[in-house]
Parts: sequence; structure tokens; C-alpha cells
Amino acid sequence: MFKPTCPSKLSAALALAFASMAMPAHTADSHAHDDGGAVLSIIVPYANENQLAFATKLLDHPYVDQKKMQIHAEVAPAEMEALKAAGMAPQINEAETARIQHFIQSRAQDVKSGGIARALGVAKPSSIANGVHACYRTVEQIYQTYDELAAKYPKLVKIQTLGKSWIGAEQDKSATSRPTFYDLLTKYLPESALALFDKALLPADASPIKAIIVGNFEKQDAQTERPPNMVWTGGIHAREYAPQEVGMKFIEWLLANYESDANARMMVDTNRYHFIVHNPDGRKLAEQDANARQRKNINYETAECTTAGSDGIPRTLDSGVDLNRNYPFGWATGGTGGSDSNVCGATYRGVTPASEPETQAVLNYMRGTWNQAACKWEGGALPDGRPKSAEYCNPENRSSNTGELDWKTGASDEYGGGVFIDLHSNARAVLWPWGVERTENDFNTHTPNNKGMAVIAQRLAYHNNYSSQQLLSYNTEGTTKDAAYGYLGAPAYTVEMGRSFYEDCGVFERETYPENFNGFHYLSRVLHRVYKLPFGPDTVNVVMGASSVQSGNKVAVTATVDDNRYRYSNAGQSTIKPPPYPVVYNIASAKAYVNKLPWEAGAVGVEMKLSESAQARSDFPDATKTATGEIDTTGLPAGRHMVYVQGTNADGKPGAVSAAFLDVTAAPADADDDDSGGGALGWFDLAALAAGLGAIAGLRRRRNH
Repeated sequence: MFKPTCPSKLSAALALAFASMAMPAHTADSHAHDDGGAVLSIIVPYANENQLAFATKLLDHPYVDQKKMQIHAEVAPAEMEALKAAGMAPQINEAETARIQHFIQSRAQDVKSGGIARALGVAKPSSIANGVHACYRTVEQIYQTYDELAAKYPKLVKIQTLGKSWIGAEQDKSATSRPTFYDLLTKYLPESALALFDKALLPADASPIKAIIVGNFEKQDAQTERPPNMVWTGGIHAREYAPQEVGMKFIEWLLANYESDANARMMVDTNRYHFIVHNPDGRKLAEQDANARQRKNINYETAECTTAGSDGIPRTLDSGVDLNRNYPFGWATGGTGGSDSNVCGATYRGVTPASEPETQAVLNYMRGTWNQAACKWEGGALPDGRPKSAEYCNPENRSSNTGELDWKTGASDEYGGGVFIDLHSNARAVLWPWGVERTENDFNTHTPNNKGMAVIAQRLAYHNNYSSQQLLSYNTEGTTKDAAYGYLGAPAYTVEMGRSFYEDCGVFERETYPENFNGFHYLSRVLHRVYKLPFGPDTVNVVMGASSVQSGNKVAVTATVDDNRYRYSNAGQSTIKPPPYPVVYNIASAKAYVNKLPWEAGAVGVEMKLSESAQARSDFPDATKTATGEIDTTGLPAGRHMVYVQGTNADGKPGAVSAAFLDVTAAPADADDDDSGGGALGWFDLAALAAGLGAIAGLRRRRNH
């Protein structure tokens, strides 16, 4: 943790970094920051809920440390002054501010030198910035990775185009010559804003909204039950680089390790993964935006900001729609805030629900089409598990009597459809619906499935080391997660990852990706019944006693079964009900299964013995156990087999499954070479045995003389 210092003690070196930044002046077009592009990392102590509410509403994606009563944020000097004017005492985190300024300066130098040129015609375009920023792929690189994976793993990968971005839709409207991406920017942006972007780095045609889908399609399509799905969206806020990279790297890990890692094999065989780039237009501007302030999509028509800054120049780059406020379930609900009606606002929600082509594309893919006769959504990436009564039997899930949304009907705990996750930066938190307080829901943000969603979040937070707090101390409405749950009943989350919008590749590789890999690895292992399995213990480190075993022999299997893997946090607002507190149970049993998952027909579990675990905590010694068992390979054909282990706690709840490979070799050929049948000794065998015993007895007699 960096040590905060007071503004008056800002070092000369940091001051020099501000003064010497080689970057274009953003004036008022840099998203309402008339400050030469300066970015400060600050820590703000707060004394009460009023101060917390004021600060979190003012600041963009702050991280709230509830225990220390501190807010961590990245701000412009104007926002810092606003905090001071409100009686708060923000402190500059000097080391982190210097790091951010170095990040911005080096990016600006990369732009100026051509280091991030998107070399047209080259097989693999360069990344957002070479060197320290090379870990973040451009939109083109991400889509090229899609194609490469589909070519390498044709049985496990599919690619689907979901729809157009705003720029793409505008290009299609032209009846004569097709305007380029840059042509459309010149139509709306003033020269001062155009000067910020290198025309050569922009594509001629806007990239569409695309999804990469990963799964063992042949195996899954042959089963009667649809596979559970993990649906990710990344980059809905354009300047958030880490989320898209985390999603892509997890997809790549699944495929690269399918043959060598038993858990990767289990996940791809059992689940289906969908990763979607949500805001490709905005991302193209963010790739050149040295201040990383580009958030919304590029809608310069119905969402054009014409307000002028202090220098009289229109704040055109503040135009656009916040796609994560544009979703129709809960759009402009009229609750206690959650989106902005001001076109220039960072959370501007659009002129109508799902007004933006990006929103329409992702929403249609996620939920499919409405079947009025069946009163449900069908054909989407996530199945409809939220039952609709006659009163709410319509695609908007609104009451035919009052016109209000259905806030109180839950999905069954048996929901097997999977989970939706919107990947964001940078508050290190796992959030879930509802995002807004409503009178119809008794000013409560809890959903009918709140207990299940809270436990999922608390388990996930343990693995990625984030807080599980439901809200970030402020309301949100018209979001992806509220729509996924509101229409389909699917557990839905916003995962705020990392510590900064300006995250160095070293931090990303060392911290942000591994943390979230762990979380998604766990979530993949409970996806079969995601509202139920997190109530049971986690199972990890499944190890076979031998790398291979001859058919007919026995082999040991061990695993760690742990029910003490939760991370609890408060809700984020003291005015709403806190999430339920998780209960830690002792481990009651564990079983190993060969080639069939515990819930599959014909699965037979092998009981495992429980013993003390070195990983157990002293306050809950029996909540973590080492499980040991023995697999009899009799009857197993030669080849690779799967061993699955699942533990059950004292509450009777089975939990996450983990896997290991079991390689079986054939028994020696002479083991079956007898003609007596059934393994019994025939008369010839008995005679030979008698003669042999007699010869041995005679030999012993001769040696005794």
C-alpha cells in the first residue's frame, strides 16, 4: 500500500512530472477536465455516511475501504477542490500519482513516436502501447485472437457477430460513398478534439460487436440438458483496459490447457463460455486517449454534448451514452438516483431504453427472443429461469395492472443456466443486483435470490481477494447485471477489478489477472447449479497417487475440502439491508467419482476418509479437511479417465467439484491366457501344479542330505 502524503508536501519530482508531460492539451474536450490532463491518486477519509455518499457520487469508480473509512480514487484537480469545498480532507498518494503520470507520459510518447501504430496489412497489429503497455490488446488484436483460436480449436470454438456499433450503424446508412470511422468523427468533433487522435490508428470500418464461444459442442449438444453458460462482457466502459484482457486470457487458458489440466477439461466439456467486446467504438478512442477518460460509446447525434468548457470550446468528447445505464430493466426508474439525464454526464442513460445498437446487440444475444405462448425468453446465451405469472407475461416483465417492473419474483434454486458477469475496472469489488432502491421493493436492493447471489459473491471474493458488497456506495440503474437477472433470473455480477485505470502491465500480470483467474476458476466449478453449490465446500488440489496405473490395480486419490472460503463485506450503503452473513460448517464427507460428475446418471461415489488438514484455521479446525480415497481400476479400459471429487458439509450441502486425470494402462496380455474360463484351475493346470510341487519337494530333500 502506498503511503499518502498531504498536498502541500507534493515532491519536486512529482511537480516536475506535471510540468514536463509531453502530451497534447485536452482543454475542455478532455471530459470536463480543464487542467492540462493532470490525474491525481488520492485517499479521502470520511467521517459519516453523508460524506461517503457525496464523495462516491462525485468520483468515478472509487474504492471504499470500509474498515479504515477511506475512499481511494483517481481524480482531476477540480474534483479534489470540490472535495475540499465540501469540508473533506483528500490526501495525495504521491507514489501512485507519480506512477500514473509516468504511465500517461509514456503513452503520449508512444503515440508521438508512432510506437502504437496499427500497421495496416500486417498479420498482427501492435498493442495499445509497446513496452510497458503491451499486455493490453487492441480491438483488432482481440478479434484476431478470436480467429486464431477458432482455427486452432475448431471443435471447441465458435465466433458470432452480434450486431453493429454506433459508428458501424452510421456507416451503413450512407446511400452513396461509405464514410470511414474518421470521416464520421470529423462530422461531429471540433478541430481541437480531432487533433487528439491519429487518423492512421483508426480503422476504416468500425468493428462490430462479437462474441467468442468456447465449449465441447459435440458432447454438449448430445446431452438432454443444456450446458450452463458463463457470459462475460468486457470494455463496456471504453477506458477500462484490464477487463477485456482478463476475459481473453481466461478463454486462452481454457483452450491451451484442455489436454493437460483436468479442471480445464472438465470446464470446457461441462460449461459454455461467451466473451463479448461490448464497446469497440469507444475502445478505439480510448486506445489513444492518454488520460484514459473515454467511458461512453460514440453517439455524437442523439447524445451530443454541446456544453462549452471554461475556454468556450464545446465538450464534444463528453458525448455518448453510458451503455451500462442504457439497459431497459430499471432504466430511469425514478428511484434515488442511478443514472444521468444530462447528455454531458458520465452516466448519461440515452434517450430511450436500449437506444444504442451496442445495447441491443448484447441484450438480444443474452436473452434471445420472446415467446408469448410460452411466456418466456428463448434461444439466448442464458436461459430464462424467472417465472412470469399472467400479470407479468410480457417481454418487459411489467405488471399488466400497475405497469411496474417485477422486482420480487425469483428464479428457482435449481436454475442451471449459468451466470452473467460484466467486467470493469477498478474498485476491487463484486457487485450484484439490485443496483437501485425502489419504493416497489420497499427501498431494499435485495432480490428474491439475494441469499444465493450473496453467497456466490462471497465465495468469488475469497478467490479474487475483492470485497463482496452489492453496491459501490451509490445507486446504479439500467445496468447489464440488473437486466440479466431481471429478465432471466440468472445470477449477475459486476466485477470491478484492479486498482487503477492506468494499470501497468506488471501489476496486471502479477495481481489483477491471477486474482480474477482464481475467481473464475472457482465459479466454473459450481456453474452446474450456481444458486446451490456455493453453499457447499470448495474442493481443491485433487491428486492421484500415481501418474499411471495398470488396469485392475488400485490407486490413491487425495484432495482438500474446505468450507471456510468466504469473504464477507457490508452492502456499501448503511441505508440498505446488509447481505446475509455466511455460515461456515464442518466437513461431513467427500466422494470421488470416475468418468461421471456427481449429478450425472449412473455416477457412483467412492467414500473418502477425512483427516486433519494443514490448511485448516484454528478457529474452524473441522471446516477444512484432507480427503483420502482409493480408486479400483478393475474394468477400466486403457486410456485417460477423469476423477472428480466433491465434498459435503455438515449442513448437507455438496459443493464445488475439482478433477484430476487418471491414466490407465492395459494389464499384461498373459494374464488372460488360460483355457479354464472364469479364472479357475483346470485339470491340466492342477496336474502341472502337483508335478511342480513334487519336484520342489524332491529338490529340497536332496539339498538336506
